[in-house]
Amino acid sequence: MSLNLEKYNDFVESLEIIDDEDMRFEYIIDMGKRARAVEFPASWKVDKNLMHGCMSRVWIVDEPRDGRHYFRGDSDAIIVKGLVTMMTESFSGLTGEELSELTVEQISKLNLGALTTQRQVGMLAMLEHLKKLGRQSVDALAGAE
Repeated sequence: MSLNLEKYNDFVESLEIIDDEDMRFEYIIDMGKRARAVEFPASWKVDKNLMHGCMSRVWIVDEPRDGRHYFRGDSDAIIVKGLVTMMTESFSGLTGEELSELTVEQISKLNLGALTTQRQVGMLAMLEHLKKLGRQSVDALAGAE
């Protein structure tokens, strides 16, 4: 199955042309600042939406519509908010099955090697969290049949 990852591909292309690690960090920070302009209600910052596996606090909300998942995220750290924004925008609109096909390769292609080990682990945890949200939806549908 071929995944439609248009926004993800935009991020990959943008980060490929930035050959300076400091500039990559600036790009991610800018993503976080841009995302702050979009409201993430305080009512969404609850334990149910809190993602585990990241040093910073990260909340991810899944808004399924028509069999597809649309994610919104937030973090208390600006660089992590940028990473959350990249992940949620990249993989929103996929079905649970498509989310299950995502691999570590998608993280690697973002060319974020300069991230600290903790942030790399956090990105992988985010990927697994999005996949888990997709599975929960598939499992709920299977249970309803």
